[in-house]
Amino acid sequence: MHSPVLALVASVLALGVHGLANFPHEAVQLEDRDIGDFSAIAFGGNSLVRRGDQPKCRAFPGSEDWPATDEWDRLNMTLNGALLKPVPAASVCYAGPNHDEDRCNFLLTDASATLFYNDDPLTVLSQWTQGNTCLVAEDPAGNCTQGGFPVYVVNVTTTKDVQAAVNFARNSNIRLVIKNTGHDFLGRSTGAGSLSVWTHHLKSFELLPDYTQGEYTGMAARVGAGLETWEVYNLMDLHNITLVVPYTFTVGPYGGFTTGGGHSTFASFYGLGSDQVLSINVVTADGEFVTADTTNNTDLFYAIRGGGGSTFGVVTSFIVKAHPAIDVTVATMGFSTSAASGNTSIPSNETEIFWEGITTYYKFGTTIVDRGGMDRSYIYPATDEAGLSFTTQIEMPNMTSPDALVFFRGLYEALTSVGIAVSMGAPSTGTYGVSQSSEGSSPANIRFGSRLFPRANWDS
Repeated sequence: MHSPVLALVASVLALGVHGLANFPHEAVQLEDRDIGDFSAIAFGGNSLVRRGDQPKCRAFPGSEDWPATDEWDRLNMTLNGALLKPVPAASVCYAGPNHDEDRCNFLLTDASATLFYNDDPLTVLSQWTQGNTCLVAEDPAGNCTQGGFPVYVVNVTTTKDVQAAVNFARNSNIRLVIKNTGHDFLGRSTGAGSLSVWTHHLKSFELLPDYTQGEYTGMAARVGAGLETWEVYNLMDLHNITLVVPYTFTVGPYGGFTTGGGHSTFASFYGLGSDQVLSINVVTADGEFVTADTTNNTDLFYAIRGGGGSTFGVVTSFIVKAHPAIDVTVATMGFSTSAASGNTSIPSNETEIFWEGITTYYKFGTTIVDRGGMDRSYIYPATDEAGLSFTTQIEMPNMTSPDALVFFRGLYEALTSVGIAVSMGAPSTGTYGVSQSSEGSSPANIRFGSRLFPRANWDS
């Protein structure tokens, strides 16, 4: 794997202002006395590293340049025991030293209803990105191997932990990955032969009733990178505020979600998750801890807000906009060429009517967006071989249920005109961000794609 881009970013971004700690754990930083003669965790400095100065490939277990055990032990001492060498969770189902029938039964029957996988230092929810080398099974064939999982994981609880991990990986030419909950659909939170920075326990929070940054003045919140959506729901309920977070409760809002854009219920009302960011605390590729906002490290501030998870550094915390508590009205509907699903059915041989209905619905999408709403719609095969089904859930912030019935009248009439008499249940209205208990997630082999389409696609 080539590394000149990382080196270049390190040298450029190191020129900015050092970080201003949002939380006590961020004030614990790597110092010269921690480094001493342990050059493997030294900072990158400001020198420009050129392409030819870097090895073509990363160090890998078994290669001559892979750090010796005593180097890893010394890193662990620097980290006060935070360096983990975990094995895949499903290894308990396979013959070998980790076999544990009771634990395997737990994975088979109960784990998905708990936070086990979210709290595991290795597990990623899109398991195909790991290579499927150690799957949960009652009677598995073959052997369990590490596959695409990291070799070592740093369970970070301070900025110092992040800095030491980043520096060690860079100086030792080791692949570095970043993980919170493991929801990354493209596999960026795992990697064979890598060192992983696990931000899962950076869960601090502070409400700022009156905050000013650049042109923004209003409520804000300091948020740790390890928070999960269900935890943020509880904080919203406690403080009577609204924060822009993902739909799924176990996703971490303040990692790849925000740095990758961040689509949510409020995408058309308050903007994307990246639009909420007022300030960023991040460890860059040279190991420096910096703050990026409208006046400091402005290029980095621009880049992280949508540039993609793990691209420019390890975020330890954000300051984000906080909004007043708000009600959201939800309505569902659907139609299908099979009577088994949807609110109404179309004869199975009338697929043209089905697709006319799809076109009609998505044309109405601009009306939903213009009123600050969003929808989650799906097209999938119905129960019969040739059938098709469409379902949608439409969420309208700051709209009452009676107003929603009036609002959707145009959609009903348009669908009726193409031969689809849709019936919709009564819309329900409730406060967004009410207290939630935790829920489980489990690995799956689903492939996801994500696109933002310009308005011109609808206007043409």
